[in-house]
Amino acid sequence: MRKFWAMVRVFLTVIVGQALNMKVGGKESKWAGTLLWGVVALCMLPMGFLIYWMINDLYAFFAQAGQISLAVGITLNMGSILIFMLSLMAAPAIFYFSKDVEFILPLPVKPTQIVGAKFAVALIFEYLLAVVLVVIMFFALWGNVGAGMITFNMLLAALTLPILPLIYSTVIIMLLMRFVRMVRDPDKYNWIVGLLSLGFAVVFVIYSQDMVTLDEESLLSMLMGEPVAMTALNAVFFTNHLSALAVGAADFGTAVLLQLGSLGVAVAGLVIFFMLAKALYFKGVIGLSESGAGGKKMTREDIMTGAVGQSIFKAYIMKEIRVLFRSPVAFMNCVLMVLFMPIILAISFVPLLTAGGDDTLMEVLAAVDFSDPRIAAIALVAMAILSLTMSGAATITASAISREGRNFFVMKYLPVRYRTQLNAKAASGLIVIGVGLAIVFVPLFILFQPPVLLAVGGVLITLPAAVFLNYLGLYFDLLKPKLDWDNEAEAVKQNMNILLMIFGGMGVAAGVGVAGWFWLHTPLVAFAALFGGGIALMALALYLALVKGSALLKRLH
Repeated sequence: MRKFWAMVRVFLTVIVGQALNMKVGGKESKWAGTLLWGVVALCMLPMGFLIYWMINDLYAFFAQAGQISLAVGITLNMGSILIFMLSLMAAPAIFYFSKDVEFILPLPVKPTQIVGAKFAVALIFEYLLAVVLVVIMFFALWGNVGAGMITFNMLLAALTLPILPLIYSTVIIMLLMRFVRMVRDPDKYNWIVGLLSLGFAVVFVIYSQDMVTLDEESLLSMLMGEPVAMTALNAVFFTNHLSALAVGAADFGTAVLLQLGSLGVAVAGLVIFFMLAKALYFKGVIGLSESGAGGKKMTREDIMTGAVGQSIFKAYIMKEIRVLFRSPVAFMNCVLMVLFMPIILAISFVPLLTAGGDDTLMEVLAAVDFSDPRIAAIALVAMAILSLTMSGAATITASAISREGRNFFVMKYLPVRYRTQLNAKAASGLIVIGVGLAIVFVPLFILFQPPVLLAVGGVLITLPAAVFLNYLGLYFDLLKPKLDWDNEAEAVKQNMNILLMIFGGMGVAAGVGVAGWFWLHTPLVAFAALFGGGIALMALALYLALVKGSALLKRLH
């Protein structure tokens, strides 16, 4: 056991150290990293309050109907699904793709100790999410059910919540690594899991849309009928089902027995997991470093196809876009992060577009009067906020130089002006942002049917806002690029410039929202302020990225 706990401590220290350490003035600083994560946690508080109000209303209704355990089971199952999806992405990096694997395998330790230590570390991080969810559930239940046995039940629910999802995801990964050669390449694995996650999210949104159209009585009646999806989730995440029944139990003894049953199921799951891991893990990890090797021999036709005459600027843009879409890390973190929410929103609009005029929500939308100056001004402000938020979330230009890595010197040797290269990198980001905005705006225009002048004015406002943040992100990355990395994911996931862009975009969007609420009360004033301010900020960003940025790139070494 001493070796096991020593390995857990080492793994945990390395991962936490990497997460907290941040370079400030060329020196590593844990305080700066801790402060940054604290700011991120504060930024997540509004989402936590939103989740609280949602499940609080859900619990209030189900408590009145005497079916509180049903609502608790739904919440716990949703948490388990989220943990399962997240661990599908995180577990491979811990068990297979981490740099410590080749050094740990020759050590005189048992296979179960290595697997157990890595599993324990992964479980600790999943507990962070489980605790947050259970704390929110605790306060929602307290307000609707009373204190009673809630504290006892929620503590044990938090203890068992992430165990089965992590077991399922890890066993699936071990089976894939053992028998499917293609997923042994981390890039291909990220592609597969990322696209599957997107598909799952799309299905979930479509299913949720059907449930949203039901009133409370119909929803309760449907859930009481034990639909197939809910029955399956209760069977798969059986610990959640037992914990939910314990919350709704009439006496303390029944609650204790149910929670002990939940713990017993979790322990049995761990025993089975270690038996499977002993048989699968080492056979899957052996030869992993060579499994991704492969190549394609270029023919004369391939070379001639690529040698088509075109402008330098267009060729550079196409190069940037190919890199974004061919690199799984860049695609998942830079492109998909921009397009994911617009796609989900567009899908959520489909039931409204097909509902017809008799739908209640469609009646509300039809009642929006854009002839009211205040409403028209709010519409312009909302479009500006959406553009700023989406442009800030686009990490394409904020990591454009960092993604070059140690090969950034190629930019200096190319017979292409620095400004042309920087403009091409910015253009690739603007193309992705433009696609994302179009995916959202087209169904919105169809739903609300605003006046033509208002729609044109809204589109004009979004353009300088997108250009401003796009070029500003490029300047940030020129100012302090992260070029020294061994894995491309480091250039994106451990890049301070990206956090600056995301939270900077949110901050500017919040400022626009405040200004719109207090001062921009007519569409003419709103358009003049937003478009004029956007042009001024766009000019500043262009100057910083192209004039100052070219000088920074010239001095970069």
